[in-house]
Amino acid sequence: MDEEQISRTLDTIAAGFRGDQRAPVIGTPADLGLDYEDVSFPASDGVPLEGWFIPADSDRLVIANHPMGFTRTGLPSHLEPWCSAWAPSGNNIEIPFMPDYGLLHEAGYNVLTYDLRNHGLSGSANGGVTSSGIYEARDVLGSLAYARTRPDTGSMRMSLFSRCLGADATFAAAFQDPAAFDDVDSLVAAQPVTTKVRPGSGAVGGCGERADVHLPGP
Repeated sequence: MDEEQISRTLDTIAAGFRGDQRAPVIGTPADLGLDYEDVSFPASDGVPLEGWFIPADSDRLVIANHPMGFTRTGLPSHLEPWCSAWAPSGNNIEIPFMPDYGLLHEAGYNVLTYDLRNHGLSGSANGGVTSSGIYEARDVLGSLAYARTRPDTGSMRMSLFSRCLGADATFAAAFQDPAAFDDVDSLVAAQPVTTKVRPGSGAVGGCGERADVHLPGP
């Protein structure tokens, strides 16, 4: 690659972290016949976050955190401009998350899912830049605080299902505020993305690799 090609490539990579094109929130849980509640709550630094609560008849709650560029409903890679962007790699197909919520509900879990800052319908912050979990950690902390203050979920057993950026944000949140994870039962972290191990951060592995994370608490 020559200098111009390298510059264009770096500009493209940097633009991907600016969140210039927000993916839309497509559909609702009602499309699967699920009852749900539109919810709004603040991140730990006050950024307004938008999401859904999908109730189930149990004392178990899963909080879902999505990847970069996605929303709580997934990524519409079958639509423009995402289709053209992903076509060269053969990934220009829709990535829907709604079926996951249906499976969790069928298994007896209440679900809280929301859009991270600078994504979907949630508020903008930090100049619109995605920070690989450093600032998004405040969204995870906000979701935990919100779940604990709801009358119906406050005493539930909580677990986290966090993917990619959502996983990075969860690890960063556990590092920034360990006490917030004292009563978290479990964490499923799919495709956490980092090339380095930051001492004490809990962030390990690379994209697609397994992450063994010991959260604070029993």
